[in-house]
This record gives sequence, structure tokens and C-alpha cells, in this order.
Amino acid sequence: MSKDAGAPGAKDVLLQLQFTPLFAGLAEADVRSLTEGARMVSYGHEQQIYLAGDKVVDFYVVMDGHVELSIDSGGKRSVVEVARRGTVLGDAAMFGDGRFLMNARVLTAATLLAVPADSFLTKLAGRKDIVLHMLSTMSFRLRMLVRQIAELKLKTTAQRLGSFLLSLADADEGRAAVRFPYDKKLVADELGMKPESLSRALAKLAKLGVSSKADNLVVINDLDGLREFCVEDDLG
Repeated sequence: MSKDAGAPGAKDVLLQLQFTPLFAGLAEADVRSLTEGARMVSYGHEQQIYLAGDKVVDFYVVMDGHVELSIDSGGKRSVVEVARRGTVLGDAAMFGDGRFLMNARVLTAATLLAVPADSFLTKLAGRKDIVLHMLSTMSFRLRMLVRQIAELKLKTTAQRLGSFLLSLADADEGRAAVRFPYDKKLVADELGMKPESLSRALAKLAKLGVSSKADNLVVINDLDGLREFCVEDDLG
């Protein structure tokens, strides 16, 4: 693991932070103050960032790459989420008992901003306005996680995969080509299905104009049609 000593004073880092939900809407001066002492950290392939139960010394903002968040239960690992650019890691634990709730592991390579937790909390102590703002953003993320859990229970494997592919598309309508951002087995884990179920789901989506190509490429010929399929309550 390599560390860059530079603090997040650079305009590009500040700009990215201001598009991160936890910091969105805050004045630039407040973002600078809250992240004072932060450092950029680069991680390599499958490197562990922290384990569940570790003390929160720093919390993290994913600046680039993908980070797998998982829990261990009964000797098995369950993927809860794959965090992408802009995701904050460890904020709930920092505001809670000070221990990380999940394991965090880099998939291929990632760059994170490590923000000292104690300093961050000290500066928040006198800023009720910022605290309320951050609670609202954390509440939104919680609602999104509840929605994901509901989808795991209420949606078919094909609908879950379709929703995942739609989240990767840049376009809102028409045709789009997307690429699985990481191994399909991990995608299956994240979506609560087995690898063979993912293959069957892809075959079902083919009837809707979704075609799987080489090198993890997927072509969606009708974004609106796929979106409509993914929100159906009864597939018949």
C-alpha cells in the first residue's frame, strides 16, 4: 500500500468531495476544515482495508475503483455492497460504537481518501447544521439499502440483474452498451444469486433485447423496455 502525503486541498479532490453525498451542499471552507489531515491512499489487487470490529481511526471516501463490503456469518462470506466512486466507508460506524461493521476489501485497485475520524468528529461538535445535513444523507443511504433488500426478496433474478445493468448505463433511453465492472461471480454475490442463476437471468433478458458479448460487454437495445420489465410486480 502506498500513501500520498498531500492533504485534500487540490481543487479536483475538493470538487469530487462536493459531489459525495456526505459532503454535498457544504461550503468549500467547511469541506476543507472537516477533511484537514486527510490523505490519499492507494490499494492494490484484493488488498484488505479493514475488518469488521476494527477500531475506526479513519473513515474513507472512494475516489476511484471498487471496494467489496462483506460480512462473515457461519464461516461464509456474504457480499453486502460493492462500493464505487463517491461512496463513504465507515461513517455509520464512526457515529456509532467506533468499530467497523463490515469487512472492506479492494477488488482490483482503488484510491481512497482517508479522513481522521477523531478530528472530523471534534470539528462537527459545534456545527449542528452540518450534523443534521449528514444525518439526512446517511438516512437516504439507509433507505437505499432497505430498497436493495426489498428487491432481493420481491424481484426475480432477471429483474435484479436488469436493474444492475441499468445502473451502469450512461444513457436514459434508446440503446446502451455497458460492461460488468468486476467479476460476474461477485456480481452474482452482490445481487443475492448463484453464478448459474446469473447466466439464466442473462438468457431471460435476451428476450428483451439484452445481449451478452465477449469481454463482459452487454448491449441493451431498449433501455425503456428493460426498465419497464424491472419494475413489474407480476411477470406472469
